[in-house]
Amino acid sequence: MSLKPIDTQRSFYHTDSVCGELFGAANRYRLFRERIWPKLLKLGPKLEALYCENNGRPAVDPVLLCGVTLLQFMEKAADRGASEHVVYHLGWKYALDLELDYEGFHPTVLVYFRDRLEHKGAERVIFDGVVQLLMELGLVKKKGTQRLDSTHILGYVKEMSRLECALETLCLALEDVEGEVGEGMRPEFWGRLWLLYVQSKVDWRLGKSERESRYRQCGEDMRAVLEWIDRNRADLSEREAVKLLRRVFLEHFEVLEEKLQPRLKRCAHSVQNPHDPDVHYAEKRNKHWVGYKVHVVENVDPQQSAKKKGEPGEHFITEIFTTEAAQNEMAGLAEVLKREREHHEIEPQAMYADAGYVTENTLVKAQQNGMNLLGPTRPDPHKGPYNADAFHVDVGKHQAVCPQGNVSTQCSRIRDTYMGSEYYRMEWASQCDFCPIQKQCTQSKSGRRILVVGLHHDLVQKRRAEMRTAQFSKSMHPRNGIEGTHSELVRGHGLRQTKYRGLSRVSLSHYFMGAACNVKRYLNLLAFQIRIAALSPA
Repeated sequence: MSLKPIDTQRSFYHTDSVCGELFGAANRYRLFRERIWPKLLKLGPKLEALYCENNGRPAVDPVLLCGVTLLQFMEKAADRGASEHVVYHLGWKYALDLELDYEGFHPTVLVYFRDRLEHKGAERVIFDGVVQLLMELGLVKKKGTQRLDSTHILGYVKEMSRLECALETLCLALEDVEGEVGEGMRPEFWGRLWLLYVQSKVDWRLGKSERESRYRQCGEDMRAVLEWIDRNRADLSEREAVKLLRRVFLEHFEVLEEKLQPRLKRCAHSVQNPHDPDVHYAEKRNKHWVGYKVHVVENVDPQQSAKKKGEPGEHFITEIFTTEAAQNEMAGLAEVLKREREHHEIEPQAMYADAGYVTENTLVKAQQNGMNLLGPTRPDPHKGPYNADAFHVDVGKHQAVCPQGNVSTQCSRIRDTYMGSEYYRMEWASQCDFCPIQKQCTQSKSGRRILVVGLHHDLVQKRRAEMRTAQFSKSMHPRNGIEGTHSELVRGHGLRQTKYRGLSRVSLSHYFMGAACNVKRYLNLLAFQIRIAALSPA
């Protein structure tokens, strides 16, 4: 698909000539046209590289589609509504520098444009362009302070039981394989499976024993289909529906002594719905969901005084990373820092985060990278007055002092190859035999306390001591604003419930939301400055 050259010649019916005076200096559409549109035009060469040169019918200008996509996500417009706004909305026409009689395009053009960005690996092009503009304006610094937090995303699929997931997966596989296997080449059990899984639905009024029997039968049928494919049509194993069938079968069933048995527990990364295998089940405190997780990073100035009501802030999203729902926060922190460094050379000097991100490993890595990781660390998982916090541990001297003032007699460095971790094990030997708090301190049969701490437990111990001070709570106030950013993305841009399926497409939509949020904040800041300047005396 080729591109038509941009026509810079304007007619008397151009929106700039006809209705330019209708939009005041602080109007968002005028500001978009004056400040954002020129930056989008500079993205032209990157966008043109996604198209074939002089091949096929001319496409809609990708720069225009970028502008439409930004306005679409700024105003929560659907594809059909966005295509109509381009034709009938005077503000959109003016913001996008269009002729008054521009006839627009079909709504599916926006779908194909998103497909092209996803398939060509250009999901970040709009988001990176907006962040680069903010960096050029000095609103985002390479060496500054940031805050980070994650929130859950609900998938665009139904939450299924094990039986539903297995039945639907087998149904999709049968429908996919049917077109590849001729009627005379199908196995003898094909008609029974087609009638049972494609042409009929399960009666959910079945009792527990009947549902379990149906589930086992589904597992046997999945096994029969996969064995037939491996014996007779190995080429079908490369089809996505067959790969998904094999994956779901292995996640749901296991063969013990040549007998098929349902697995007792569903793993965290198992398929929850075959219509979107990327959605996973996750839990966080009293919350559980099936979908994704997104990490949002924005810049913050802790020295800046609190804004008055109605006064816009100068906080902008510098990274928005979408991941599987079950991924932990530690991996998310490492990835967002890596992406900021690769795409914008941003290396924050300090990062505000909650307890999910602040662990012994992340504190060590932050110290090695010269970054101050600010936030409460996780509490000791062992409850009671005599957990690790009650001991004074000196990692450098390889010793610890117990609550009764006794110094440990032995320190061993343990390398756990199974878990991939290392830790210190400290013991007090016979000193515990006559200790007055022995029964409260340990439940071991020997009656001797063993303390297990990480290699850098001193960092955790220091942070927990800081958390007990009144100053620590006050110093964490700049972190609270990230919750407002989550609320803005959820309420203003539809972040909570995705409208797309697949991790890559959901990630693409989140980059659009992040770019739209940044543009909206920037335009609000400009409009506020213009109004204040107009009110101030000359």
